[in-house]
Amino acid sequence: MNKKSRKWALCVSVPLLAATVACSSNQPAASPSPSASGTQGAAASSSPTAAPSKAPSFKVDETKAAELQAQFGQQAPAKVVSASVAIAEILNTLGIMPVGVPTSTIALADELKNVQKIGSALKPDVEQVTKLQPDVVLGPSSIKDSLEKQFKPANLKTAYIPTDSLEELKLSMVVLSRVFKQEQKANDFFAKLDKQESDALAVAKGKTAPKVMFLFGSAESFMLMNENTFPGSLAKKLGASNVVSDVLKSKETYVALNMENVVTANPDVILLVAHGDPDAAIKKFEEDVKKNGAWEKLNAFKNSKVKALDYNTFGVASIVKAPDAYKELAAKLF
Repeated sequence: MNKKSRKWALCVSVPLLAATVACSSNQPAASPSPSASGTQGAAASSSPTAAPSKAPSFKVDETKAAELQAQFGQQAPAKVVSASVAIAEILNTLGIMPVGVPTSTIALADELKNVQKIGSALKPDVEQVTKLQPDVVLGPSSIKDSLEKQFKPANLKTAYIPTDSLEELKLSMVVLSRVFKQEQKANDFFAKLDKQESDALAVAKGKTAPKVMFLFGSAESFMLMNENTFPGSLAKKLGASNVVSDVLKSKETYVALNMENVVTANPDVILLVAHGDPDAAIKKFEEDVKKNGAWEKLNAFKNSKVKALDYNTFGVASIVKAPDAYKELAAKLF
C-alpha cells in the first residue's frame, strides 16, 4: 500500500478507532473550577493522603515516553484541547478537564458532555479551537501530518501521542500522568486494568487460539486491521493469531480488502467493526465472498463465526472500555 493509500486508511479508521465524526451543536466550555470529576489543566494534583499503588505491571518504553513528554516542556499546560476522543478519555481518567473535545457518535463520559465541541477529529474547527486559547492541542500521532496542516497556520501549540493499540494507549496514559503529575491516578487505574486483563486472559487459558481477521468499514468499503489496532492488540493478548500479521505477513496497520487474501488467510473467525448498519455490512461482505466462490472454503463461514463487534465498545480506541472489549472478544473468539 502506497503512502497515499495508508493515509486514506488512517483517515477512514479514525472515526472507528480514534475519534468518531458526528454532528452535534456546540456546548459551552466547561468551568475551569475544580470539581469531583476533575480539574482543568495543570491545576490538577494527586491527593497526598491516598496510599500509593504499585507501578503498572507492563513494561514502559522509557525512551519513547521521554520523547513524547519532551513535547510539553517543563511546565504542565493549564488549558488543553483534545483532538481525539481516546485522549479525552485518558485526560478525564487522570482528572484533567480539557477545554475542548471533538464531536463523536460514541457517547463521551458524563464529565465531558458539556465541554466545548471543536468539530470532527479529522477536520476540527480551527477557529473554535483558537477561541479557546489552549496552551496545547493534543492529537493522535496517526494523523499528525493532517492535523499539523490545520493547526500550524493558526500558531497553535500541538503535541501528539499514540492511540491506536491498547499498548499505545497505556504508554500515552503514563506520559500524560507524568506531564500533569497524576501518576497516582494512573497507577490506580492500571491496577484495576491489570486485574481485569487477568480475568479476561483466564477465559482463553487452555483453549485453542483461533485465527482471526478484523474488518472495519461499511457496506460500501472494507479494510483489514492488523494486531497494532485496538481490537487487534486485545485479540493478540488473548492468544489469537491475526491473519493480516501472521499469515499475510503485512506490516501495514490497515490493508485494503482483497478476497484472494481472505481465502489465503482462511480465518477461523471474522469480526467486523462497522460504522453504520452492521447487519447490512456483514450481508454485503458475505455476498462478495459468494461471488468469489470462496464461501465453502472459509472456516469462519463454515463455523458461523462471522460476527459484528459492538460499535460503542470498539468504534473508538478506548483504554477505559478495554475491560468490556476483552469480554466481548473472548466470547466471540472462543
